[in-house]
Amino acid sequence: MSSSSPAVSLVLPIRIDWTKHLFALRMVVAVIASLAVAFWLQVDNPQWAALSACLVIQPTAGAVVAKSAYRAIGTVIGSLFGLFALSLYAEAPAAFVGMMVLWLGATVFGAMQARNFVAYGCLLAGFSGLLVGFQSITAPDAGWAVALHRTIEILIGIGCSTVVTLLIKPVYAGDVLHRSVGATFSGLAAYAARTLDPTTPPEELAVTRQRMIEEVAKFDALRSYATFEAMELRADDSALRHVVRDFLGVLAITRSLYVRLQGLRQQPSGPVLDHVGNTLAKVAAVLRAVSAETRVALGDPQALRRDLLRARRALLQARTALIAMAGSVPFDELANALLVISRTGDMVHRLSMVMVASFAVNRRRRRQPRPHAVPSPFGLTEAILQSVRAALALLVVTLFWIATAWEAGFSSIVGLVVVLFCVVNQDDPGKLARPYIAAVTFALVLALAATATVLPLLDDFTGLAVFLALVLYPAGLAMATPRYTMAGVGFGVFFISELITGNQFQPVPQQYVNNALGLILGMLACLIAAQGLLPVSPEVIRRRAWRRVLATLADAARGALLGLQPARAVLSILAGLLPRLDLTRPREEELLRGCLGAASNGVELARLGGLARDPLTPPAIAEALQPWLVLMAGFYETLPTARDRAARLAEIAAATRTLHDRLAALAVPPGSPQAGSAVRAAASLRFVADRFDTDRPFLLRTFNP
Repeated sequence: MSSSSPAVSLVLPIRIDWTKHLFALRMVVAVIASLAVAFWLQVDNPQWAALSACLVIQPTAGAVVAKSAYRAIGTVIGSLFGLFALSLYAEAPAAFVGMMVLWLGATVFGAMQARNFVAYGCLLAGFSGLLVGFQSITAPDAGWAVALHRTIEILIGIGCSTVVTLLIKPVYAGDVLHRSVGATFSGLAAYAARTLDPTTPPEELAVTRQRMIEEVAKFDALRSYATFEAMELRADDSALRHVVRDFLGVLAITRSLYVRLQGLRQQPSGPVLDHVGNTLAKVAAVLRAVSAETRVALGDPQALRRDLLRARRALLQARTALIAMAGSVPFDELANALLVISRTGDMVHRLSMVMVASFAVNRRRRRQPRPHAVPSPFGLTEAILQSVRAALALLVVTLFWIATAWEAGFSSIVGLVVVLFCVVNQDDPGKLARPYIAAVTFALVLALAATATVLPLLDDFTGLAVFLALVLYPAGLAMATPRYTMAGVGFGVFFISELITGNQFQPVPQQYVNNALGLILGMLACLIAAQGLLPVSPEVIRRRAWRRVLATLADAARGALLGLQPARAVLSILAGLLPRLDLTRPREEELLRGCLGAASNGVELARLGGLARDPLTPPAIAEALQPWLVLMAGFYETLPTARDRAARLAEIAAATRTLHDRLAALAVPPGSPQAGSAVRAAASLRFVADRFDTDRPFLLRTFNP
């Protein structure tokens, strides 16, 4: 049950509940508190303390600490670099500009290779370096003062946001993570049970799958925030990363399992179908019970694993009974049934592995494991292109500033770099940047109007605080609504920065207008560069992921990856790609389904390879499997460069059918180990053959628009 209050309808389609009001309240209090401290300390630019408080405020304490830490680190590193550049080239403008351009490119590259708030810290380092460098270039001796005051101001904002978050009904990411594991696990268990239900319509499963994928994507970000709250979570961060793959693994299995079950149930009633039906009914009952137990949060992980182990034992007994029927019932029907039981067992195994997340959330740290390297979510080529693009955009704006002696040149550079936060790592740069720029423009106009009409009427800080609260509270509600987060941030930050210009109220309308125009023009320049200068095609990123998935399948067929290793490799690729997928587009949905199918396909290829290498496998079966596995490895390796992919797919599909017929024709004693090996191989072959049809758009890259 949700604890939120009934939604309130506003002009904008924003759903308001108490958590959003709480977030907005924290943001307003943090901004006002940071302004009060900054005014009391009489820092040069108190607005920087306030806007820092606005920027780092987050729904959970761990997220605030994480973002604050990386903002502080990025600010210090960037400021030091700005001072270093000034000490070297203060009297050499060309060299100084070149150094600033290279610095921005380097920090954008770093952001492309990092995740979550680490990427944010890299961008902050680039922003702070440019800010200190360009702001002090006309007076290099003042550089240390600029860097020191900027750092102090930002630390004030960070400190106020952290304290306010911890004092006003704090929400801890670890607690949210615990509930998230339980809710996601419960949803997956219910989804798995519905998959085994013959009355479940396919449309319902498709909608549920998309919702679960969105929940998995949120879980990964939440995991990174929670590690800032507790050392035990940081110690078990590797286990939390694995659970993302296990969540995706369940989704990968359920999709193909539902299709195969529908085919099996079309067979005439008999001992095979009756046995499978009874077993799956028991498993579905266990999954429904487990889902009900974990709907609010995970309880005793050991008890849940015992329940799932009971289901796995039932499946193992069913598998043994089916293999014993080999030679006495129709071969194809038995292979199909064995495939269903095996895939259901894999699904239950994946669910049981999710229990490690509960241990990671609840247990006290016992040891600090060796950290594992996390692969970059983006390719090297994309990172280089985006860094070069950012550097070239800065170079163009800077040269224009120098050539025209434009008074608002510095503001344009600020605008350009700020919009980088919206466009870096985005397939569609304008999707976030356009509403952000619109919100900033509105904030600038409103701040100018307030400067002329409201500020002269305010006699003290109390009046200013009340006015800021009235204006910023709606912005906080927007920030708490994912669809409008960037617009809310843009409005709040730039309303503060343009309304509060120092310790004393000294409005200069002409200068204000010039700086505002420079800021907006810099933002537009960044957006234009992102969309037209060295554009990074989303198709390139997806093609790279597709090639990596096919290479993984080739390794599975070759025997380089064993057991569940192929699925882990494919799901790791998908986890990095998942935040970028727009599942409302059929093309993206096809890519997702293809990756999920490939994860399961890799497991079946590894099983066939294990059978071929097993000394207990009858020679006739091993000799039939080995050349086919070589063909499969070659197929996946050469498919990306094949001129006629459809022809290659038809060839390998024909070879797979031939192998299946060869296994079915083997003369083996009923119930013998030879018969069992033949039907096990045929079950995996049926799954691989299904992929040629079901995932044909993925294999041939003939996705719908």
